[in-house]
Amino acid sequence: MLPWVEKYRPKRLKDIVGQDEAIEQIMKWIEDVRAGKKVKPLLIYGPAGTGKTTAAYAIANELGYDIVEINCADLRDKEKLNRVLGGLGSFSLIEESPRIILFDEVDALPAEGKTISSLLKEILSRGDMPVVMTANDVYEKHMYGIRNLADTVEFKKLGVRDIVKVLSKIATMEKVNLPEEAIKKIASGSDGDLRSAINDLQSLAEGSADLVNYYGKIFGQRDREADIFRVLGSVFSGKYCTRTRFLTSTLDMDQDMFMRWIEENLPIAIKDPPSLSLAYEYVSLADIFRSRIVRTGNWKLMTYINEFLTLGVCSAKSLSKSSGFVKFKFPSIIKELASTKEERAELKDVLRKIAKNTHTSSNVVRKEILPLIAALCKRNKDLMRKIARDIGVEEDQLESIIESIKI
Repeated sequence: MLPWVEKYRPKRLKDIVGQDEAIEQIMKWIEDVRAGKKVKPLLIYGPAGTGKTTAAYAIANELGYDIVEINCADLRDKEKLNRVLGGLGSFSLIEESPRIILFDEVDALPAEGKTISSLLKEILSRGDMPVVMTANDVYEKHMYGIRNLADTVEFKKLGVRDIVKVLSKIATMEKVNLPEEAIKKIASGSDGDLRSAINDLQSLAEGSADLVNYYGKIFGQRDREADIFRVLGSVFSGKYCTRTRFLTSTLDMDQDMFMRWIEENLPIAIKDPPSLSLAYEYVSLADIFRSRIVRTGNWKLMTYINEFLTLGVCSAKSLSKSSGFVKFKFPSIIKELASTKEERAELKDVLRKIAKNTHTSSNVVRKEILPLIAALCKRNKDLMRKIARDIGVEEDQLESIIESIKI
């Protein structure tokens, strides 16, 4: 079955939602191409799922050109790239149609920034084919040369209203009977990514008629917000995994806490070793992606975390037998953190004061200076009293921290 994102992909620029200002800029660029003017490459940038690639294909359609898409991964293979470029003429041999070149996601390979810039200059020197590029972020360092060669057009993050409009139209065309509240929930959970929202709608609609009816009831009751025990029950049921995924969208809990709940209850809910191992793999992947978000700031990866914790764990459970009634437990690590909150606050206070006196960071104090102080003060109580007085903490407070450090 054809994915709905392809089935309902706009063929004309005017059908792209939420980008009126950008479309107006693109139409002016198209007019210059039609007039035979020498134009700069067009660089369309913006968040994922806003219609950038769709716009590139719509441009080719508006002009009546064949589109030649060059995968940026091919830029690493110089021989393959030269074959592609060597075979490019300004016209298609079969259709005798003009051609337009598309470089999709040119910001995806930082190491190839100079290669793309050189390639653009070569194509521009020929002057026979217009070029369209797409990118998420044009202000990365490696995009400087590319950006200076192009006319940039920004696609804004789509609002919930625009996404609801598209989803409602598709739902009507596909005869999917969902209440407006359910569609709004899908739209708001997409974070402005229309492609993701359409995929979610299709996943829900193709689950089963019972699943659609279930969501009709769930979202028809505004005050019925999912609690963690209902969500866990759905995750570990091993059934209706798509339903589980959508149920988490009504859960008022951050993903880190949700992951703790899943981790804590995995060995309780899944007894079959192979299934349990697979479930832990999905949780591990979720944790890896969470670390990447912290390291890179790429918040688009957040969507994958939810997939691993819901669809992944649920599918792993579906391979094992039912465990019957499961009494879910509160995450023990949260309890431990709560019980040691006062101790950690004391440690943080001491680290901060030592850092201030030594002109270093708390992290350096924790790793290097505090172990040294502990080693010296365990042999010399007078020194400990002097250090406590100098940094402005109680002697027994410093002693308690020193005693907890293993030398």
